Parts: sequence; structure tokens; C-alpha cells
Amino acid sequence: MKLKSLLLLGATAFSFNTYAQTWVADSVEMGASYANDIFYSLKNGQQKSESNTNWHIAFQTLPPLGANSNVSIIANHVAGKVNVYSLHLSATAKFGALTNTDTIGKVMLYNTDTSWNFGAFNRMNDAGNPFDYSWGAYNMTSHSVVGDSLYLITINNAAYQVWVQEYKSTPSDSISYRVRIADFNGNNDKTIRVYRKNGYTDRNFAYYDVVNDAIRDREPSRTAWDMVFTRAIEFVAAGPGPLQPYPVTTVYSNFGVSVAEVNDLNPSTTGYDSKPYLNDIHVIGSDWKKAPMGPGPWTMRDSAHYFIKTNNTNEYYQLHFTNFYGSSNGRAVFEKRKLGDVTSVKNINTSVAAYSIAPNPAVNETSIMIDAKEAAGNTAIFVTDITGKIVEKHIIKLNAGLNAFRINTSNYASGTYMVTIANGDWKATQKLAVQH
Repeated sequence: MKLKSLLLLGATAFSFNTYAQTWVADSVEMGASYANDIFYSLKNGQQKSESNTNWHIAFQTLPPLGANSNVSIIANHVAGKVNVYSLHLSATAKFGALTNTDTIGKVMLYNTDTSWNFGAFNRMNDAGNPFDYSWGAYNMTSHSVVGDSLYLITINNAAYQVWVQEYKSTPSDSISYRVRIADFNGNNDKTIRVYRKNGYTDRNFAYYDVVNDAIRDREPSRTAWDMVFTRAIEFVAAGPGPLQPYPVTTVYSNFGVSVAEVNDLNPSTTGYDSKPYLNDIHVIGSDWKKAPMGPGPWTMRDSAHYFIKTNNTNEYYQLHFTNFYGSSNGRAVFEKRKLGDVTSVKNINTSVAAYSIAPNPAVNETSIMIDAKEAAGNTAIFVTDITGKIVEKHIIKLNAGLNAFRINTSNYASGTYMVTIANGDWKATQKLAVQH
């Protein structure tokens, strides 16, 4: 038997509670012409469908402290047909007094496709200044972000001036944005306020419909979904030169969700490249499918599998797409299986934080996952039958973080085996059931 390295993943402290992992088939349907966003929970399959044309810009409402916090302002580029331009003008001086000359040569700005924290309104920031958010700068005295940058947005054939005047961070019950918006000619000048306390304390964003002057609550609670099926701009290769913006139907991950994409996941494959878990929101993205050149079905990337660590439920899942029906109904079909639960391991005297065997019971294969606090050499993996006879033995080296190794059990007789993992200061044994 041959042990095959599968993944090397980001370091965390966890262990798994394993059981019989079975594939579950599921699907989401965005509607004709991809009319809806679908927020999806891996744990229970719950879905929330929301029209993706009822908003134009959205304001981040995460708590103001922590690794995920920012004052991101995103635009609905595809479904809402929003284009964003920084005019490089003082809003104090020019708001309400724009001319066509002020718009000449301005470059369109897009949301990044890697993070929720950098919307189109944040893209002109000074990367060397952590207090610069592009639309505004952090004020050390007031602890607010104060803006004086004038933006132009277009929605279909209409143009609007946008001045994000302030993000107020204190007191906690008054966290809010203050934004001034007017038509291009200065008419319909209005100031809107988006308060976090008004139903958005557990949301990532509050959404604003510019045309109808309405603030929308579109998302489920941030703890109730792991990924969203949506329309967005992604940056793709289009020949030599920089990546180009392109509208796609895509899958974005929620804050804190980590994803590893693994290709050619086949028991007969001789080896696997190292793949890291990433927090980029577009690791799943849009390339699990390919549009036909003419009439006909979409082509699926059967080789692509996604290993997902959820942030809300501390679980690991494997996801694989099996079909897509395109703009007729926007239906994506997939299968998923839970690999295990995550629990903290507080023993600081060993080099291994946790390990797991999944799936268990196994049919033709199983993966041994080992979370190492630090690199460790000469770690042994033994597989023995119930009589104590060694069926397999391997000496491996661990890298810091999550290591995964695959065992081909297709030639094992059905029954119970013991898997032992040991190095100089740590040893653990777990039962493995093989069922053919």
C-alpha cells in the first residue's frame, strides 16, 4: 500500500470528531438570468434568496474592532450595473458643482475579488498608511473616519455624486455612516444615515438602493451562512498584460471561512501537491464550470474539490460541483460531505495539536489529518489489523500546520483496523472501520 500526501494547510489548533461521512446532494437556484443571490449554509443546507438588483452600494457593518473589520463600501457592479469613479476632487469644494470636464479621464474602480474589506470606494487608499481608507481617513481625536473625497457613480444611464462624509465609531449605539448623494447636476441632494444598531449588528453589510432611496436588509445573520452564489466582477487573464475585470456567476465565502482547492482528487493518483487553506473569498469562485461555445450543456471541472473550514460552526466539509444550468434558471448542483467537527486542543506539551481519520468508515480510501504545532521529523504511521499484524507502516515528516495523508484501503479486507500515529513525544491510536 502506498501513503500519499494530500494537503498542507494553514495552522490552527483543532481536532475532529469523525463518523460515517456520506455525500449529500444539494442545489441552489438563482433564477432566470441569475436574478437572485443565494446565501447558503453547509451545516443544514438552509438558503436565503434575495433579489440582486435591489441595491447599488453597501456599507460594512461588522464590529469596528478585529481582524475582519473595516469601513468597506462595495458596489453592485453586475446586477445593479453600478460603475464607480474617484474624481480626485475635494467634496467640500465641488459637491453639487460638478461639470463634465471634471469627469474626463477618470478610471473605473471595482470591488476586489479577494476580500470583503476592500470595496470599490476603498481602492484608492495609500497602502502604506493604515489610517487611509480611500474614501476617508481615520481621525485620531474623534475616532471616526472622515471623508472629503468626491465620487461619481453611474447606474444605467443616470449619474450621481457621492460623498461619504463620516463613519462614526463611538459610542457603540451610534455606530453609523453619513453619506451625501445628489444627481450629477446637484438636484435631489440628500444625506442618508446607515446605523449599525438598526438591525445590522449581526450583518456584514447594510445595502442601499440609490434609485429608490431605500436601505435594504438583504443578508441572513453572519453566523447563518458560509457562502453566497452571486454575480460579481472577477479579474481574469485575457492575454498578456494585467488581469481584466469580467462579470461572472460566482461563489464567494463568508468572513472567516477558509477554503482549499484540490484538483485531480483520484484514489489512483500517485501524489498530491501542497495546497494551503486561503481566506480569499473567491477560492471557489467561478471556474468550477465552463460555458459552452454554442448551444449545449455547461462543462463541469470534475477534478475540482473544495475543502472548507467554516467559521460559524467549526466544521470541515468537502464540496464538489456536478452540474450547472446557466441563465435559464441559474441552478448549481453539488454534493457535499462533512469531514469532522473542530474542537480546541490545549495540551502544550506535544508537537501535535490534533489528528483525525476521515472518512471513517472508509471504503476505498481515507485521509489522516495531523495538525502539528511545529515541524517534526520521523513521525510514524502504523495500520494494524485486530490481531496486531502491521498492514502498513510509514515514516513521515510533518510541517507546521495541518498535514493530510491518504491511505488506499481498496485492498483491505472489510473489518476493523487500528491506526497509530507516534513521534518522540506523542502517540495516539484510533479505530478505522473498512466497509466494502
